[in-house]
Amino acid sequence: MKIKSIKKIDYKEDVYNLHIKDNHNYFANNHCVSNCHEFDDVMSDFISIKITETVIKKFKFFNEKEIIRQLKNVVNIETYIDFLKYFLDQIMNTMVEIETFLSSGRSGDKNSAKRDSRDMKINSILDIESNDVKFMQLVSDLRQYSTKISVFINEYEQTPNNWVIESSYNEKLKINELSLEPIWAKDYLEKFVWSRYDIVVLMSGTILDKKLFSDINGIDAEKAVYYSVSSPFSPENRKIIYMPLGKMSYTKKEETFKKFVPFFGKLLKKYPNVKGIIHTNSFELSKWIEDSVKDSRLVFHTSANKEEMLRYHFTTKTPTIIVSPSVSTGVSFDNEKSRFQVIAKIPYPSLASQKNKMRQKTYPDWYAWRTVAELMQSTGRSVRNINDYADTIIIDESFGDVLRYSSHYFPKWFLESITIPKKIVS
Repeated sequence: MKIKSIKKIDYKEDVYNLHIKDNHNYFANNHCVSNCHEFDDVMSDFISIKITETVIKKFKFFNEKEIIRQLKNVVNIETYIDFLKYFLDQIMNTMVEIETFLSSGRSGDKNSAKRDSRDMKINSILDIESNDVKFMQLVSDLRQYSTKISVFINEYEQTPNNWVIESSYNEKLKINELSLEPIWAKDYLEKFVWSRYDIVVLMSGTILDKKLFSDINGIDAEKAVYYSVSSPFSPENRKIIYMPLGKMSYTKKEETFKKFVPFFGKLLKKYPNVKGIIHTNSFELSKWIEDSVKDSRLVFHTSANKEEMLRYHFTTKTPTIIVSPSVSTGVSFDNEKSRFQVIAKIPYPSLASQKNKMRQKTYPDWYAWRTVAELMQSTGRSVRNINDYADTIIIDESFGDVLRYSSHYFPKWFLESITIPKKIVS
């Protein structure tokens, strides 16, 4: 559809920019969201809170070392909440001190900045040679953080059983970081989104089940209408070839990977002049491939240099193959950017995550639905328009279990593209 006209209007209500995995979705009035299969996760990230050493150092607190020491004492939700209250006090005190300092009219006077102990304290927080605009920006940033922490504490106190503490490893800084996250975000979707609009349009290729999707996102299913349409892409252009080499389960993954190594060698010979993707679903499996399959076409990344490696894959004329645990959604490998892809491990949600454990416990159907949604998103990376084409090869035998127990989530158009040959590479 062509855009006939564009006009600017004075709109005084809320306008949101929802950022979902590299996609910006602006919406207002009659609300519209694409990639909505991750809406719950995006709201969860919005409500979640993570204070790190980097955040603390950014604000240049005069007692920075003590604040970091207190952060390192966090071991569970209760101690995290105590730290947040302590951190909020530090922010509020610092804002008052900076604002008082600025209002004194001496912020540009280097000599007067050292006249009393309060000014000395401010001088330790701020670079006195900076200008007042930078000071005001710092106050603004502090105020934003104080609001986020205050909102979080209020929400936590209302629903303390809906929260878990998650640990993640920061590849760039080489440190573990802790965050507090809601198990389910549906209450916040109702509070901040659904209650504000008369009509909401949600779009995704992987909603899959009206009732389950409604339950997860706090939507009244009786008031919702669900439309599912077939894929406009020919099954011939989006072949899914199931070639089980073994299960990538925790107990069998090392044994199965031994079968993967010669397969990857043959695969590289079968597709010598085109780009591709190997979906690993974990950095561990990516590292195994990097250590065992020596080929200059393979491109690997860490969590710190993903964008750089993707840019290289997209722009180089070499027929590279990106090996990644995290390009199953939000990245378009259209046309020559990928003519084949391998799903080496079925994207089951990680049960190392406390949130996922609690989600599986409180809503068991979520786990299967999420697996199918992620799997379908992965298969959709390489065929992006009606003339595009690519082969998808699934080598994790666990796909058989997904088909056996969760096939009711797959739409017919997806299932019709699956073939199970005896052999695909020679």
